[in-house]
Order: sequence, then C-alpha cells, then structure tokens
Amino acid sequence: MQHSSLLLTGGFLLATLAFGAADALLVEPFPVVPAEQESSSSVSEVPAEPVPPSPEETPPPSPEESSTPLPETPMPEPVEITPPPEPSAEPPPEGAVAKRSGIDTLGIVTNQGFTAEETTQKSLLSAIVQDPSQVTTRVLLLEGDRAGLLAWIETSNVKQVFLVLKESLHTLFSPEVRDLLDEIQAPAGKPIRNFLTFFDPQLSEERFVFIRIRERLYEFHIAPGKDEAMYRLVEELTE
Repeated sequence: MQHSSLLLTGGFLLATLAFGAADALLVEPFPVVPAEQESSSSVSEVPAEPVPPSPEETPPPSPEESSTPLPETPMPEPVEITPPPEPSAEPPPEGAVAKRSGIDTLGIVTNQGFTAEETTQKSLLSAIVQDPSQVTTRVLLLEGDRAGLLAWIETSNVKQVFLVLKESLHTLFSPEVRDLLDEIQAPAGKPIRNFLTFFDPQLSEERFVFIRIRERLYEFHIAPGKDEAMYRLVEELTE
C-alpha cells in the first residue's frame, strides 16, 4: 500500500515536470541570433587580404577628381567676325559718352609698365571665332615676371561674340569654379560695359576677366599677386 502510494506520487511529479517543460517551450521562444552576429561568428578573426578591383570594376574618376574639365555639351558654333563701323565725325548726342576710336592698346600696356610678348598660348576668345588670327594675344610681363595675358578683338557684332563666349564657358566650368561675377557696369563718365570674371583652378591658376565695351571684347588672365597692376590696366583700356 505504501509502495503503491510512493509510485503514484513519483508519477505525479514526473507528469508535473513534463507539463512545465512543455509550457516553457510554448511561452519563451529560443533567442534568435542576429544575422550580423551569426555571420561574424562564422568568419575567422584573421583579416583577409583586400582584393583589388578588376579594370572593368574600377569606377571612372568623378569630375571633381579630373584634372581637366569635362564638357557635357558641344561648344557653340564659332562666330564670324565683322569689321567695326567707321567712326563718325559728328559729335555725340548731349549726355552721351563719345566713342573712343583708334585705341593704342599696346601703347597703353607699355605706359602701364608692362612688357607685351607674342605668344602661342591660346585664349578663350580664339576658340569661339571662325578666324582666330583676328584675335590679338599677348603675354604680359611686369619686371620680368609673368603678370598675365591679354587678348582682344574689335567687331561690330561684339555683343553676339560675348553671348557665345558665355555659352561656351558653361561647357568649360568645372565644379570648382568660384568668385563668378557677371554684371553690367555703368561707371560715372564712362561707357556702359559688360564685366565677367571667375576663377576655376581646373582651367588655370590665373583669374579670368572679360570686358565688353563699345565694339571691343577684352580677355584678361591675371596671375596670382598681380591683381592691382592688372586691374589698373583694365581701367585704362576701358576708358
């Protein structure tokens, strides 16, 4: 009797433990190992040697890393230069600024202390006209050091040339272009002029300045440290 009671009690305890274990399985799920932890645990701790990308997988350099501008649009058609009109002998209307004819550009350059030397260096103006020989280009030296470059043309359709120049610059600008200024200036007692300047280290270490005044369009390249002398020349040539 006592033996039967002990067997019955032991069986009851075993059944209780079994139901408890089953209940625990239903209520508390097994912890899930995150994918990152699982993958990291299966990888050896010894760092693998980096595999260089194949030439086909190597990405092309971005425009910021490129050493040359990468135009995405074609350059505008070169402009045909027409001769400037003959100066009129009649006096200008009252209040108007008289046109300055017969400008001695190289004489003014010399008077400002510069030495002008012929050069094979191409200006941006020579790239937008049909006949580059109509563009006069000189390297400017100041006390033996390069101060910059001066190029100019004189034509009756100078406004058209200036517009084409601005269109072409949009295809040449790199993402690093800065200090861009494009405005119409009306200095007191002087004719109205278009003034465009910018600095783009991908194009040149020199600043670019373009001025359209009367029938002339000037292109200046200003070397670092020569700003004051070059801007004095700009003012003298645009009187």
